[in-house]
Amino acid sequence: MRTDNWINDVKTFLYSYHFSNGLRTTISVVVPSLVFMALGQLELGIAMSMGALCTALSDVPGTIVHKRNGLIISTILIFLTALGTGLLIPYHFAMIGWIIVCCFFFAMLLVYGNRGGNIGTGCLLVLVSILGESLQTPAVVMLHAFMVLLGSIWYALLALILWQIRPYLNVQQALGDCIIQTARYLELRANFYTPGVDVDENYRLVVAQQVLVNEKQENVRELLLKRRSAQQGTTSINKSMVLIFLDMVDLQEQIMASQTDYKALHRDFKDAEILDKYHTLIQDFVEELKNIGIAVAAGQRSLPKANLKLGMEKVRKQIAEITLQLPTLKERTRTMPLTNILSNLQDMAQRVYNLHRLTRLERLKDESIDPKLELSKFTTRNKYDFETFKDNLTFKSHIFRHAIRVSLATVTGYILGMALELDRVYWILLTIIVILKPGFGLTRSRSIQRVIGTVLGALFAAGLLYLTSNGTIIFFAMLLCILGAYSFMSFRYTLSVFFVTPFVIFLLHFLHPSDLYNAAQRVLDTFIGGTLAFIANMVVWPSWEHTFLPDYMKKMLATNRQYFETVMGVYVKENVTVTDFKLARKDTYVASANMMAAFQRMLTEPKSKQKNASTVYHFVVLNHTLTSHIAALGSYSLHHGVQFPKEEYEQVTDYLLNYMDQLMLMLDPATKAQAQLPAALNTFEHLDQRLDELVRLRQEEINAGAGATPLRDEMLEAKQVHDQLMAILSLVKDMGKALMEGK
Repeated sequence: MRTDNWINDVKTFLYSYHFSNGLRTTISVVVPSLVFMALGQLELGIAMSMGALCTALSDVPGTIVHKRNGLIISTILIFLTALGTGLLIPYHFAMIGWIIVCCFFFAMLLVYGNRGGNIGTGCLLVLVSILGESLQTPAVVMLHAFMVLLGSIWYALLALILWQIRPYLNVQQALGDCIIQTARYLELRANFYTPGVDVDENYRLVVAQQVLVNEKQENVRELLLKRRSAQQGTTSINKSMVLIFLDMVDLQEQIMASQTDYKALHRDFKDAEILDKYHTLIQDFVEELKNIGIAVAAGQRSLPKANLKLGMEKVRKQIAEITLQLPTLKERTRTMPLTNILSNLQDMAQRVYNLHRLTRLERLKDESIDPKLELSKFTTRNKYDFETFKDNLTFKSHIFRHAIRVSLATVTGYILGMALELDRVYWILLTIIVILKPGFGLTRSRSIQRVIGTVLGALFAAGLLYLTSNGTIIFFAMLLCILGAYSFMSFRYTLSVFFVTPFVIFLLHFLHPSDLYNAAQRVLDTFIGGTLAFIANMVVWPSWEHTFLPDYMKKMLATNRQYFETVMGVYVKENVTVTDFKLARKDTYVASANMMAAFQRMLTEPKSKQKNASTVYHFVVLNHTLTSHIAALGSYSLHHGVQFPKEEYEQVTDYLLNYMDQLMLMLDPATKAQAQLPAALNTFEHLDQRLDELVRLRQEEINAGAGATPLRDEMLEAKQVHDQLMAILSLVKDMGKALMEGK
């Protein structure tokens, strides 16, 4: 199993966007340098390679329109930055002003999202790299800037040509990654069935993984659904990927719909083997999903490996044996959670087999995308206008404050480097730019990771240069370092820095041999830059997450409320469309992920800034559990329909919606005093009585030898809805207590 896991991990990496992006960037960087080295003009080749490298940063996954526009804007800004910086190098005071303006403007590009932020970072990298050059005349500056421009154009053409050759590659990789992360989420939930599991600790891992799954789903939505809504994807491959993604989102809901009281489950069945069987069965599901994810990322076909139906049959027999040991129907109802989980797994198994078929393009003609499902509504429309930029020119904007921090920290690093007469001031500036992030926690972790990666990378480079002076060996080692640096940059930062450092040292070895000095300088400048970035985030208008948490919490609860209202619309016979249901579900997942991500960032901040951390975490877990119970109600209504609606459902729905409204008032300091949690509702007792009566009548039917009857179906439905509504009632009460304690 360990060997299989290792092989799958390697496959996942090789078929991922990270590796293909690293390979594309490596080719774009290495080829110009090799060509110009053969012509005896290595420095010009390096300038062209720098242009390609910085442009590559803007090439994040997206539609072809966004990709093309991003590359054009990046190319223009990089050229202007290279030209302006080169011309101002001799004038230190003018350079200080130029650094402040460039750093502020390019850091502000974060208002346009990840692509805008990466364009800004690429421009800043060009700025600091040219600071390390000795460009003596305007003619040399023009030539250098032109070579940088040529490198940008070279990368842009390469990226667009490769897109034309394999237009679905990024989508396949993003979708495959999404499936693999969903499998990981299911794997964590499988741990709830292991003996002696710490349920609370496992919830923490589950909720954290939910953040990652949602991030991957959002990536796929932007890549896949925008392509389709723009009528750019009508081929069978595109259709299969849309169907796979829709199935995956529904599968994610079904995973959440398996929510139950795990502590009660362990208490009731701790002496039985049923929980171990469930864990084994769910692990089979996990492996199937991982194989599907790898196949989708690679553009290959997948086939089932595990016999899920046989595994489910073994569990069913085990449940039947446990049920027969219980004498009365009332006691047997304790096994209903086990039956509900198995029923949910059966629906999931059907989706897993369907996902296998879709990777093989089987039955694609028989499948159709529901025309009522308006896919364009599920994507986010980004605004790339000046109004967005202008609206963020205020201290209320954390990006504005971040831009000021970047400007001040970078110009301080430049002045300090010049005052100390350091040879390579640009290394200090480079460290500040790549480390300094809008949030304190990410900046701190990046600082630590960069120092560790730099020290280890410098030791590796120094060791290799000590062992050999063979230029061929050193060159091939440099190529591997480039590939590693850009393959791991977006998800293994320490490893990326570890590869970047030897790459820079080996490059300087060929240009200006002074190996140990280069390694020592790299470490020193990294330490200086990391320290300045850390101090800037601590003292220059810092942004602490606890100030934003109440808004995130309110948004999370508001989307859960809307999700609950939409789902219960089916139970009270209101008209609810599939689009309404899935939009409410999507909004809930996004808000929950944003809340948890903010909470995780707060935990990386100083202890004094972690306000009410335990209360906030308790609230987050309660909300995640609430979403799971709502998903269970939604999944049941979608797959089984509501055959036996009851008048109590509407009263309970109104009561719970009102309870959530009062909780939202409690979350806002301005309205906290107005909040009044509603008194207990007798309707819940009526539901209890109805269910007890149905159980009694069904027992009489069993005593009379009756088999499956409408009464049995009504009892099962009433039990399912009753248990979920009672769980939701308990959760909103616990939320109220948590907020009262956190005052």
